Amino acid sequence: MFTFDPSSIDKSLPVPIGTQLHGLLSYVLSFSDTPYGTRLPSVRQLAAELGVAPMTVNQVYQQLRDEGLVEMRPGLGAFTMRDPRKALDDNQPINALSRDIDAIIAKAEMLGVPPMSLVAMINARAHMRRPDTGLKLVFVCIFEGPGRDYVDDIRSVLSPLDTIDLVTLESLQADGPEYRLCMQADLVITFGHREAEVRSAVKGATILGLRFLPSQRTRQTLAGLDPRSRVAAVTHFQEYIAIMRPSVREFAPHVSDIRVTWSSAPDLADILSTCDAVVFASGADHVATLVRPSVQCFEFRHAPDPGALEAILVPKLAQLRQAKASPGSERETA
Repeated sequence: MFTFDPSSIDKSLPVPIGTQLHGLLSYVLSFSDTPYGTRLPSVRQLAAELGVAPMTVNQVYQQLRDEGLVEMRPGLGAFTMRDPRKALDDNQPINALSRDIDAIIAKAEMLGVPPMSLVAMINARAHMRRPDTGLKLVFVCIFEGPGRDYVDDIRSVLSPLDTIDLVTLESLQADGPEYRLCMQADLVITFGHREAEVRSAVKGATILGLRFLPSQRTRQTLAGLDPRSRVAAVTHFQEYIAIMRPSVREFAPHVSDIRVTWSSAPDLADILSTCDAVVFASGADHVATLVRPSVQCFEFRHAPDPGALEAILVPKLAQLRQAKASPGSERETA
């Protein structure tokens, strides 16, 4: 059963409960380890826990369905969407190699070759056998600054012949240069929770939504906070205000005093003036200029999930490369 802390919804904030609930659920469904196919609470159950009208919860569930984050099963309720890995059937390159990989591992064990040595050998051979088919990729981000870092992370699994461009979701105007760039790309990559939005903006393009996780630096900084700290957690979008407190507590459970707000809140300056540490979401960078020099201030930054890069993106690239190299192959659509 899908569970979350109802106290993350703050009824004292001037942000509608439905808006907070949608932001919280979309974040958890996109970034947490919640297994695919997990059943969400029923509309009535969640409405009772939050003390809101069932219609509010039902509207949020319908919005999450439209965004491709949950599926509604008649008579059963809402469930998290199926694991994208299951879309890779036996005809995909990564699964076609499964038996060969098992055989190589077995032979390495018989010869006494350590697993890490085997991995190093395969990596070395892979670099020697560079693909001769380059792909055109586009990453659709929300903010350019973090987007450039995400692209650098994605480049780690690309071929030297591949190219990847960065565009913002806001720039995808019909028939504009960014739009045409996406339509001409072999693959458009974006965040899992933005996939439906990007699909709507560039209909017909091949889209892949990836999972993102809090970066290692963010986790370490949160874990190092003084337990006595009064922390201000600031989001850029009001919609995601409900995820700030649980996101901080996940890596700083020793900190109890956490105030949440958004970057354009009328009382932002007052909140910042009473805190010993400030963590702000991507896009709320200007908050750092409002903080006293003696106050610890840092960004809550995400990074592509390494597991998603290896298990989802790499096989997808291999599939596209194979199709592009085959005579008479047509561009795949998603």
